[in-house]
Formats: sequence, C-alpha cells, structure tokens
Amino acid sequence: MKITIDKTLQRGLAAQKEGKIQDAVRLYKAVLQSQPKHPDANHNLGVIAVSVNKADAALPLFKTALTANPKKEQFWFSYIDALIKERKLEAARKVIEQVKKKGMAAEKLTAFEKQLLSPNQVSESQSAPQRKNPTFTTKQKKIAEAKKDKKKKKNPNVGNSPSDAEVNELLLAYQNKKFNEAEELAISLTERFPKHPFSWKILGALFGQSGRPSEAVKASQTAAVLSPQDAEAHSNLGVTLKELGRLDEAVASYKQAIALKPDFADAHNNLGNTRKELGRLDEAVASYKQAITLKPDYAEAHYNLGNTLKEFGRLDEAVASYKQAIALK
Repeated sequence: MKITIDKTLQRGLAAQKEGKIQDAVRLYKAVLQSQPKHPDANHNLGVIAVSVNKADAALPLFKTALTANPKKEQFWFSYIDALIKERKLEAARKVIEQVKKKGMAAEKLTAFEKQLLSPNQVSESQSAPQRKNPTFTTKQKKIAEAKKDKKKKKNPNVGNSPSDAEVNELLLAYQNKKFNEAEELAISLTERFPKHPFSWKILGALFGQSGRPSEAVKASQTAAVLSPQDAEAHSNLGVTLKELGRLDEAVASYKQAIALKPDFADAHNNLGNTRKELGRLDEAVASYKQAITLKPDYAEAHYNLGNTLKEFGRLDEAVASYKQAIALK
C-alpha cells in the first residue's frame, strides 16, 4: 500500500510541475482517500489552492500537514504565507514567533515579518541609514519632527493601518456586490490611512467597474506603489491601463505581476489580450498557452486562444480551442 501511495504522490508532483493542475489535484486526493492526514498530499493541495487565489481553502490543508509533520520548514512557510494572504496578520505573527523558537530559517522569517509591517514602517526601516547622514543637522531634524507632529495632530490616523474589522467590512461589502457601500468605505479608509494599499486596491477595482478608468488608474497606481510585491495590484493596474488604451504600459504592469507570481494565470491571459490588441499575435498565443498550462480549465483563455489562432488562419487549431472552451463552459 505504501508503495502505491508513494507512486501516486510522485505522479501528482510530476503533474503539478508540468502545470497539469487538475491531474495533480486528482492524484493528491487519491492519496488522501487512503491516508487523510498524509502531510505532503495535504501540503501540495494547499499550494495549488493558494496558486488559484484560494488561500482560505489552503489553511486547513496546511494545518493538517503541520500536525502530521511539524519538522518540515516548508510546511510552516506555506502556512504563514497563506495566513498573510488571508489578512490573518495576528495569527501569522504568532506562528512566526513559534517557528523562531524552533530555530528555523531566520532569513525567510524576516521576509515574512516585512510583509506584516505597514507601508510607513517599511519606509522608515528602509530609510534608517539615511537618518545617520551627518549633513542632516539637528535644526533640520527639529523642523521635520515639528511638521510631522503638526500633521499627526491634524489627522492622528495618518500613517497607521485600519483595524482587521474595518478591512473585513470593506472586503465583505465588495464581495457581496454592495458597491456603493464598498466605495464609501474604501474612500474613508484611503483618507484616514493613505498608506494602506488594500483600500486603494479595492477602490481602483470599484472605479474600474463603474466606468471611471482615469480614477481607477490613479487608485491602482497608488496601490502598486505602496505594495510593490503585490502581483494582483500590478495586474489590476494593467487591466485599467488597457481600458484607457495605454497598451505598452499595461504590458509592463502584467509582466511585473508575472515576475512576482509566475503562476498567475489571469495575468498571463490578460497579457495575451493586450499583446493581441497590439498585433503581437505570436506573443499573444504564447501568453494564452501559458495561462492554460497553469489553469487547464480556464475556458476564457481557451476561447481567447481560439480567436487569435483564427486571425492567424490556423482554423483547425482554432476549432479545437473553441470546442475546449465550450466543453468547460
């Protein structure tokens, strides 16, 4: 039995590496039917869930993997990453402290801790060496501090982060399509916490949905600047830039998103759409195929690939892509 389980697990790993996600999921689930608490199968299913933006579904899988094998560093790192993606920041901090006590990779934990910092804290951390500059006189320091105190008195919340409850309220309003309510909340949070990227990201999406692309670009650009490691923020900016016809800039944003998250299927698909509009059909085909490799059941990418192949005159291949899109949807 163990030999069969090991072989099935290896086949799942191979399928996952090749981008055959559906096959990998099927094989990992087959392992779990025999051994529901198998650490590697649970962990790898969790990784796949995170890759398709379902970090909430990954959390119990990572927990099961850790319970079965708490000595494997990668299990802890995957769990922390999913907690951060789900904005469970306090829980992430506690897990990081727990891992520190185990003496595991300090460098990786430092990277996670940076993600937990608010943007103003990161900025202060990065600019710390500059404060030692001997040319920055005591008088200048006092002037800067006085300005900072004045600004803080005017708006004591500037530079801080909203509470988890406020973030969740905004997210729920957006997810439940209460767009007017979500917009009011997002605007309020960006005014009170101008350095908090999540509020700007939601605001950009809301402006885009309501047909205000110019405002959407400004909000999305702010989110991307405040959160330069957030692949979704760069992808959202690409969508808005494309709507404004700023295609080369859109391509750059999608490429940045993909550089940060190579398995971001939506960004590959959107990059294909933009390349197609620019007349770069070969590059568009490559982008669509990559999106499909990462997400084989991505009906829209199959359809877009069919359209591009049709423009090429590769009609039989286009028919096959359309049929695949219809079979999926």
